[in-house]
Amino acid sequence: MRRPLSLSDMPWSRRALLAATGVAGLGSLAGCNALDSLGDDRQLSYGLTVDDEGESLADTVSLEPDDDRAPWGAEERRLYDAVVDGERYTTTGYDLVTDDEYAEADGTYYKLQSVTTGVEPIERSVLRLAWVGRRDELDDPPAAIERDSLPPLDARAVFPAYVAARAQQYDGGAPWDIVEEGGYVYRFLDDAESELAPDPQHDHVVVNDTILEVSVTQETLEEPVHTAVAIEIADSERGFERALDGAMVDARITEPLPEPQQRIVDRARVETYEETTPLSDPYTSLLRALGRHDLLDADPGDAQPRGTNGLYLKYDDRFYRFGVYINTVE
Repeated sequence: MRRPLSLSDMPWSRRALLAATGVAGLGSLAGCNALDSLGDDRQLSYGLTVDDEGESLADTVSLEPDDDRAPWGAEERRLYDAVVDGERYTTTGYDLVTDDEYAEADGTYYKLQSVTTGVEPIERSVLRLAWVGRRDELDDPPAAIERDSLPPLDARAVFPAYVAARAQQYDGGAPWDIVEEGGYVYRFLDDAESELAPDPQHDHVVVNDTILEVSVTQETLEEPVHTAVAIEIADSERGFERALDGAMVDARITEPLPEPQQRIVDRARVETYEETTPLSDPYTSLLRALGRHDLLDADPGDAQPRGTNGLYLKYDDRFYRFGVYINTVE
């Protein structure tokens, strides 16, 4: 199983900027009148990555929960055992089922699904931090525990509370998607060790050589209720493979690609393949075959990187994971 979909407990997103390199023998294709002039001084670079996943998608999904992963691993196991046994499993404040969650028991394969079934008030421990100062700039710094010395759940909790405190101290921004209630909302306390919640054993913590004062309050929050079930989808490995094929494949190419397009795919399997607008005819046709028509209409005036990744292509009885990335080139 993957991760709970709650703000403070899910792994935080990160944007990877992929470096693209020119490709000998293919670069000469770029510039062939595939797209009309964009009418802007800036151009767009289109990067393509392709990874061969083999003849099966089964290895790309998880069929078992990760019992050892803190802080939600134990509850994942309880959910898994309950739903494959035909029961419903309810959680409050977090969703333990992702979109691509599957399970297997005694040769039967299931798709796990979750729906929001209500909202309930529930008491939670909320961690907030107050800025004290840089440890080397304080005349008499208070005793404080290093973040890395805390139990895993607390070390995780301290980070969003830290960025919220830093933003308040310097009147700046922060990755607010990882901050809840001005800090961190504790969940999974029944299954994980904590030295900060519900009753903190430390008055101060150290993050990036900065001392912060610890505050933990008990607050009643309105939390969504999620109910998970398991739907039987196959009673054999072959049936499961067909179910994954139908559910996960984003693009299908049923005929052999023309040689110029095949060369682009082959290069993208080795390193990011890149062209700058106007794109070559083979690259444009390939992106259309991959279903990326919308990206071909990208506005060069929009300086934000964009694109799609984690998509699946079925071609020549094999599966490929691919991504298309667009950046503005001055």
